[in-house]
Amino acid sequence: VTAGPEQQQRRRRSSTAASASAAAAAASTAILAPSSSRSSSSTAVLDAAPSTGVSQPSSSSRSSKVRSGRRGSKVDRGLRSSLVAEPALKEFWYPVEFTSKLGLNTLVPFELFDEPWVLFRDTEGRPSCIRDECAHRACPLSIGKVVDGKVSCAYHGWEFDGDGSCTKMPSTAFCRGVAVAALPCVEKDGFVWVWPGEGLPPEVPSSTLPPDGYEIHAEIKLEVPVEHGLLIENLLDLAHAPFTHQGTFAKDWPVPDAVKFHANKLLSGNWDPYPIEMGFQPPCMTVSKIGLAQPGQIMRGVRADACERHLHQLHVCAPSKNGNTRLLYRMSMDFLGWARHIPGIQKVWKSVAGQVLNEDLRLVIGQQDRLARGADTWANPVSYDKIGVRYRRWRNGVSSGRVPDGITGGGQPNSFISMSAGEMFSLDDTECVVEQA
Repeated sequence: VTAGPEQQQRRRRSSTAASASAAAAAASTAILAPSSSRSSSSTAVLDAAPSTGVSQPSSSSRSSKVRSGRRGSKVDRGLRSSLVAEPALKEFWYPVEFTSKLGLNTLVPFELFDEPWVLFRDTEGRPSCIRDECAHRACPLSIGKVVDGKVSCAYHGWEFDGDGSCTKMPSTAFCRGVAVAALPCVEKDGFVWVWPGEGLPPEVPSSTLPPDGYEIHAEIKLEVPVEHGLLIENLLDLAHAPFTHQGTFAKDWPVPDAVKFHANKLLSGNWDPYPIEMGFQPPCMTVSKIGLAQPGQIMRGVRADACERHLHQLHVCAPSKNGNTRLLYRMSMDFLGWARHIPGIQKVWKSVAGQVLNEDLRLVIGQQDRLARGADTWANPVSYDKIGVRYRRWRNGVSSGRVPDGITGGGQPNSFISMSAGEMFSLDDTECVVEQA
């Protein structure tokens, strides 16, 4: 699916007041790529705290290292986190709603990159996305209604079409050229997608459908009070499961002697000893396939494909308001197809998803608080952090114009600097990044 000619001609247009006087508003840090060479020391010590200029005790005891903040040589691994979504991340298509949730006379408000938008369908059923702010008095259009495929403002009845143009101004002389901003908007694979970037968007990626033989059992939308990158890193981290999720899916899971992530592509791979395949799909999606021995019971020591039953999960983590994420969760299975028809089953799945998410939120909200205070969430990465490392380096690479070939997802690929996967993602299972006891 490619954005049509009309959609490709849409541009961000500033809202104009009824008097026709124009009002314009103008909607990260460039991260250096990680060094391709290892430190000469066998131990890479990362220290986010600045030097105080005070000499440290000569003791090499472990407790001394903890008290001194593990001071030592500082290695830039390209893993600096940010609580602000970098502008370069706008150059991607974003799924922002399930197709099934956008009815003909429905208004769906949402935020993306800290800007308010509203979805609706025109008279032919095509999705549209315009700024959720009337050009007259800045009232949210989403509290209005859909009238003949246009959004009617609840304040004074001004109407706007899918291109953002004002088509009706009741009780006053009509002023030409009044409009609100509009985004290119299409639907594909069960999602409504928007393009918040500049220029002509590319084709919408084909990467969100479950595999053949799977049926969708749940589509859940949640607003999460966590920066989207921190949530993505949490979803890509399975090593925490036996510690964090004892109250839900990881109940009675033993703590393994070692957890490893084996990468088979740039941004995906499989977990050992768990039968779970996992990957990150730019710009904000995580995908996992979990092998099950029986419903609710995971196997160990085998690959996912060796299992008889499978659970497929897609998490879309779109940057919403600053410090928040719009989470779209789709769950599919290749068994228990009849369960989709059980009355109230969607409420059950939403309750389960909420319980799992709450177990994570107390941790990730804490991370966000510490990051805001200057902490380094990637001070000491280890081998099972590999896929999270790869996501963070991908994101930092996009913000600085350096991404590996083939995974930009942007509309202007020639504007990006090519970079080898080895240079971008150099973190081997055998690399010791934290000093051992």
